[in-house]
Amino acid sequence: MVKVGVLIPANASGELFSPESRARLESFASVVWNDTDKQLDEEKACELLHDCDVAVGSWRTAIPTRRILDRCGNLKLWEHAAGSVKHFFTHDLRGRSLLVASCAPAIAKTVAEMVLGELIIGLRRIVPNALQNRTEQGKKPANKLYLAKATVGIIGASSVGRQVVELLRPFQTRVLLYDPYLTADGAAKLGVTNVDSLTELCAACDAITLHTPKTSETYHLLKEEQFRAMKDDAVFINTSRGDCIDEQALIRELQRGRLFAFLDVSDPEPALPDNPIRTLPNVIYTSHLAGGASTHIGDQAVDDIAAFASGGRPLMVVDRSMLATMA
Repeated sequence: MVKVGVLIPANASGELFSPESRARLESFASVVWNDTDKQLDEEKACELLHDCDVAVGSWRTAIPTRRILDRCGNLKLWEHAAGSVKHFFTHDLRGRSLLVASCAPAIAKTVAEMVLGELIIGLRRIVPNALQNRTEQGKKPANKLYLAKATVGIIGASSVGRQVVELLRPFQTRVLLYDPYLTADGAAKLGVTNVDSLTELCAACDAITLHTPKTSETYHLLKEEQFRAMKDDAVFINTSRGDCIDEQALIRELQRGRLFAFLDVSDPEPALPDNPIRTLPNVIYTSHLAGGASTHIGDQAVDDIAAFASGGRPLMVVDRSMLATMA
């Protein structure tokens, strides 16, 4: 039977593992849980993991350092019940046979769910109508759109971008996608139209949602040219990272009243007190709510460990070759 050590503090693991997923894990594995509400330092992590085959960590838990890997020689899989694992790939990991798996696909589910809701709210002009109704009988918006009548642009065929595509499928929405790493065959399999020009996508869509990782290539990916190309009344959604856009260029278009934006991130984050995105009536600024802890993460972690225990591979195994194009 595979032995699993869960580094996640008890109060946090309760947000990730439902009673059902916890019971399922314990049905096929010998599990050592961190039963405290404290993060374990490296020494305590070594004690918990000393004879384990699988380590399960999450936000702010110990990562696979040389000291942990040297002292816990049975470890073959490090399951990260969170998103990015870029910080794992230090020199300490070189030459090791350890598998590193991320639960980013599970996080993508909750992000995509929020994006779908914002697309519906934004395209139906619900917020402007509700604000008007505070002082007068608001007129039904003449420019409201249903998803079946809208063209939605997705920037980035990431886990989140692909989940948004799947959620939009039942609505028969026309979807355009920009991702320089996506092949024509890949776009066909997703059932989307791949657009080579980012500016062209912005000009053609009623709503644009950003799902790129934070890399040197995506810094200020959306600039003045792209925001100015967007249609009047276009809806823009950013649940990615604040510095993937030129925020000041977006603000200038928002101040003209041309666009409506849902911003779950900002640059810097949180937004400074005097940042106009906090007060503009055509912006909904939220506090990085799209992702975070959910039982989807625990479900994927258990699925991954079950696959590993039966000789298979986790859903998203990450290696160094992938780091340049992922979050």
